[in-house]
Parts: sequence; structure tokens; C-alpha cells
Amino acid sequence: MQKLSVKEKLILKTKKQKTNFKNVELSDIKKIVSIEADCHISPWSKTNFLDSISAGNLFQVLKNDELITGYYIASFASDECELLNITVSKHLHRQGFGKTMISHLIKKCIERKTSNLFLEVRRSNKNAILLYEKKGFNEVGIRPNYYKTSDGNEDAILMALSL
Repeated sequence: MQKLSVKEKLILKTKKQKTNFKNVELSDIKKIVSIEADCHISPWSKTNFLDSISAGNLFQVLKNDELITGYYIASFASDECELLNITVSKHLHRQGFGKTMISHLIKKCIERKTSNLFLEVRRSNKNAILLYEKKGFNEVGIRPNYYKTSDGNEDAILMALSL
């Protein structure tokens, strides 16, 4: 697990509630790649993140001062949105940052008059599934063997939210 610097620990201790969203900046990518590698079995590469920027995807970073607490990337097409990636720093799980990011994305979808928001989630990620269900998402399908695991593959649950 990635260790926090003394500065990062101090920021979290003193300003935990002062987080805000910002558009990703190229200077964020190195830290985002590190967070991604720390949190995922098959993480996105630096190129994947740069391609998302080039594609014009919504790429929001949740920051507490200069500390990146999480990020999400969403793609819009017509009146639909797909959440491509959402990640909270490993040492900050279960503190409400995921809920904050999903709420922010839903707000952005409503602003853009999006009809449906889709996402895939690992079948084993019970905490994320529960969060999505609390936000109104429903299971609409299964993608068999979609995600790599340390000992093979696991299904993705396809979830949707009608707005």
C-alpha cells in the first residue's frame, strides 16, 4: 500500500472536510497512476489516462488541498453516460469519498440532461455495489469473466441509473 507523506497526513488531519472537485491536470497524472496501481489488480496505464483526456471525457479529481483523494472518468454519448473509472485512494476507503464522487457525477449528468448512467462493477466488490444501489442504480446485466483476478477472471455486474 502506498504510504502517506507527513504533509499528506497533516492535510488529511486538518482539512478532511475541505475537499473539492477539479478538472484533471497533467501534473496530477503521476499521482493518479500511483493511486490506480495501489488500488486495482489490473490498473489503467498512464496512456489510458492521457487517452481519456484527449478523448474529452469528464475527468474529475477530488482534492483536499493538494492531496488527491480520488478521481472519476466518465464518457458521454448522446443522452447517456458511462462511468469508466472511479477510484478512491486505498488509505481513504470507507470515508464517504466514493459517495461524494458518485453524487457529483449524477449532478453533472443531470446538468447535461443525460437519461441514463451506466457502470460496471466487480461482482466481488460488495461495498461498491451497495453504494450504487443506495444511489438508485439497478443491475441490468452481467459481463462474464470481464475482470482479471489474481487467479483468473470474475464477472462484472452492469448497473444503470435512469435520470
